[in-house]
Amino acid sequence: MLRLILFLIAVGTLAWGVIWVGDNPGQVSLNWHGWQVETSAGVLAGGVALFTITVALTYRFWLFLTRAPGQITASYRERRSRKGYKALTKGMVAVAAGDAEESRRQVQKADGLLGEPPLTLLLKAQSAQLNGDELAAERFFTAMLDDPEMEFLGLRGLLNQAVKRGDDVTALELARRAQALKPKSEWLAEALFDLEARAGTWLAASDALNHMTKLASASKGENRHRQAVVAFGESLDAEKTGDPVKALKYAEKAVSLDSAFTAAAVRLADMYLSRGNTRKAQGVVEKAWGLTPHPDLVALYFRARKVANGLSKVSALEKLLSFKPGAVEGHIAIAEAALEAKLWGQARTHLGAAMEAGRLTRKVFTLMAELEDQDRSDKDQVRHWLARAATAAADPLWVCTNCGHVTQEWSTHCPKCRTFDPMVWDTPPGLAALPAQQTHLALLSADTPSQD
Repeated sequence: MLRLILFLIAVGTLAWGVIWVGDNPGQVSLNWHGWQVETSAGVLAGGVALFTITVALTYRFWLFLTRAPGQITASYRERRSRKGYKALTKGMVAVAAGDAEESRRQVQKADGLLGEPPLTLLLKAQSAQLNGDELAAERFFTAMLDDPEMEFLGLRGLLNQAVKRGDDVTALELARRAQALKPKSEWLAEALFDLEARAGTWLAASDALNHMTKLASASKGENRHRQAVVAFGESLDAEKTGDPVKALKYAEKAVSLDSAFTAAAVRLADMYLSRGNTRKAQGVVEKAWGLTPHPDLVALYFRARKVANGLSKVSALEKLLSFKPGAVEGHIAIAEAALEAKLWGQARTHLGAAMEAGRLTRKVFTLMAELEDQDRSDKDQVRHWLARAATAAADPLWVCTNCGHVTQEWSTHCPKCRTFDPMVWDTPPGLAALPAQQTHLALLSADTPSQD
């Protein structure tokens, strides 16, 4: 409405001006190089207006002629660019869907339309990976390093390839270079920490972990446990380089960060015992047992308490069990010590408690067979328990939560898949019969009279 009113005002003003000029024509006289021109002011104004319009139209036509080729070219390029980016989008969708043939077709189309922009290189690399051509993918990722805007993506692609083929040295170099470009990347911080830890460069791993902790949203307990594992690794490094003071310092740090860290507690208690500090060793074992009972702590406790015979072992273990009443590992340990001390009733009580707690494993059944053999010489019961042992679940060992690898000793990384800190004390599924049980079966067979 406002624009209409303004338009009407402008038209009215112009009409008024034309009428006023018509009513007041005036007289204009021009003398130029012998030429004498006489006309009215209205005609002169009209002539100037006509000349101005003619010049303006001529100029616009000249601009059209000079700009048309460029505009046509730009329009052509824009159409190609639209088609190229459409093909690029389809190619990325194909990569995400795992359609190798479609991704290859679209990347060729996008490359023909767009040339070699950074995103085309990325799609080429991903398509090559999808088609199993790792060498081509590496070539494309390497080409990205020349473009500052794509350098990080190129490094990430090369890093993932290095990790995939198990080249930790190259992967670590690439991770360090990538972090210099993107220090706030969470996934990169985690990758760098894992690679530093895998390489055993524990000081650098500690720095990487501190940086990762600032970026990643892990729980406080998880972060402290990781720091404890790093301190454990630093302790091992210090021992290898012949620095027992630092080795002890880092072992103490590991336990202080995570008192339930069994491997660190075992290491610290052993180091205290080697220095003759039995009281500290006993305290470490008792605290660790109260949090996570483990068989490796038992032998250390015997050394700390300076016990050697069966009776004193039973007494020591009863105290240890008080720090975690009902612990299955404690019942089994006391049963073994009671068998050594020939305390049959006590051994039977604790083995029964272990079975009631759900520990129906080979070791428990084998101990029951040994108990029946020594206490009552009941060969039928011995056979019964050994038969159960032969088909029972394996006793707990260190099991990798990532690949299922089983080992008797804890390590910072899984020996098979090299994952950081995946080992848990658990019952391994489907483990074959243990040599000790085979020995018991052989002894039983030797004890049984021939039926011939």
